[in-house]
Amino acid sequence: MSISTRLPPFAATNGDATTWSSTFGSRLGFQPHPASSNISPQQERSMPIGKRTGVLRSLMSRSFRLAPLAVAVASGCTGVLGPEGGGSEGETAPAAECGATPALAKPRIWRLTNTQLANTLRDEFDIQPAALSSLPNEARLDGFANQASNLRVAPLLAEVYFALGEELGAHALENPDKFGIACDVASLAPGSCLDGFVAWTGKKLWRRPLSATEITSFSALFAKTAALGEGPAGGVKSVVQALLMSPNTLHRTELGTVKDTGAVTPLTDHEIASALSYLLWDSAPDAELTALADQGKLRDRTVILAQAQRLFEARDKAAPAMNHFFEQWLDLENLSSSVKDASVFPMATPEIAADLKEELRLFTNSVLFDAGADRRFDSLFLGTYAFVNERTAPLYGLSGVTGDAMVRRELDPAERRGIFTSLPFLWGHAHSQDTSLVGRGAYFRSEVLCHRVPLPPGGVPNAGQFAEPGATGRQRLGIHASPGCAVCHDLFDGIGFALESYDAIGRYRTTDHGQEIDASGSLPLPSEENALPGIVFSNFVELVDELAQKPDVYGCFAQQFAAYASGYDLPEIDACEKERLVDEFARSQHAIDRLVLSVIESPSFIDRRN
Repeated sequence: MSISTRLPPFAATNGDATTWSSTFGSRLGFQPHPASSNISPQQERSMPIGKRTGVLRSLMSRSFRLAPLAVAVASGCTGVLGPEGGGSEGETAPAAECGATPALAKPRIWRLTNTQLANTLRDEFDIQPAALSSLPNEARLDGFANQASNLRVAPLLAEVYFALGEELGAHALENPDKFGIACDVASLAPGSCLDGFVAWTGKKLWRRPLSATEITSFSALFAKTAALGEGPAGGVKSVVQALLMSPNTLHRTELGTVKDTGAVTPLTDHEIASALSYLLWDSAPDAELTALADQGKLRDRTVILAQAQRLFEARDKAAPAMNHFFEQWLDLENLSSSVKDASVFPMATPEIAADLKEELRLFTNSVLFDAGADRRFDSLFLGTYAFVNERTAPLYGLSGVTGDAMVRRELDPAERRGIFTSLPFLWGHAHSQDTSLVGRGAYFRSEVLCHRVPLPPGGVPNAGQFAEPGATGRQRLGIHASPGCAVCHDLFDGIGFALESYDAIGRYRTTDHGQEIDASGSLPLPSEENALPGIVFSNFVELVDELAQKPDVYGCFAQQFAAYASGYDLPEIDACEKERLVDEFARSQHAIDRLVLSVIESPSFIDRRN
């Protein structure tokens, strides 16, 4: 699918859109638009449904006759604009000499995530609609949940959007001041008050000013639907619902102003404002950022960076957005619902799982947002403290902690080192009855070292079924030492062996089934071309300390944040851009706030190439 212009109020579509338009458009007073034939059947895809395995995560016309979301539903919009294809999946084109003309990303549209939509409605209209709870989970296999290519609109999601529009319309009648209605709703009619309402609400939802033509069109919609029987109240609800369901609300545009093939297209100031606010706040631009966009000031690098720093320092919004990134990077979004077998771990209650989610939030905040925080990745990777309450402290071997409140306590440095020996990570990366030796190692290899290992061939049996009862994790996986298995398992089983010092709920241990745990191993590093044996260690704490002296974890973290910030999968990001970010992260002594600014300084943050 190729889209080279700003999205109109209701974008053109075809195919199954006629069905969608007749179903939902008639409910808004619209008539279906005739189908065209510009989109191939291959493009008419619905959102893919993926299920996380938890083991090898990384291996695996402007007419009102058209319903607002028809384009997204009918075409299964991938979010990537321009010709499809042009290379093998997951490959990045070979980089030219870095330092030459920078490679720019393509223009695209990018659907808001569920979190971003919820935050936008909260911040702009002070509402959290009940229908938000019906939003389907966002599919995620590789990468982050905000990947533009995965954020499509399936019919079920469109139904929820319709319900959200109904709730927002009712909210407008109850709170007209929040929607720019400066006159009595009962007397609302075509004229300045109606135009003001459309312009105000439209700018809040579309994150840019509406054109005079767009305002006139929505005023006409008001008049048409008001005449159907509900009067001005019905007109207000229809306008609000139509504005919300427009792709201009539900998608961010990164299209710029130039249409010529191969040309650089500068993003508009309002597109840049949205890029900043949704990166740093997971929400719409505030009044100050919007005002700067209105004034055309956001292409000034000094202004952009100053606004980025302002947004990052607003803890109430920036902290939840960064927490969202860490939850996804650590694969812990569902931690609070992670259930353990009560017959094996009777102390592992749902309350503790919820406590661990709060521990993770407090720990990442302590690195980034608490008073005195150094904001360095090293503190995240090497810290020897945790936030505990009376339920979780015993799992760390701590005593003397009472009450539900989470308090900071120092941990035994011989047993714990950083986020990867924390209870949230260890609990979240384990099965209900036992640890996940392969899963923990494969996750670390892929997401902490940025080396994705392929899935095993089909038909490979579970190695544990050949082990004797009561065998340790290392003993159960002895078959992995065979040449056919070792070619992959040598890359990550050593990490899993080291993490066997922590059971399925994160407690430190020295024995497994009554036998002493051998937590030693080796780890070949991507930075050393995976030459064997790599780092040799006796336990996981020692492994972390050794990795802290190497560039791998720091470089990978910089790339992971770049992937999250850009909405691309790692292999899709330009090699020179990744190199720049990794180098700047190293020069900043691994300052995470500086990494955020480096991403914003990327040429593709304000310009694209058609």
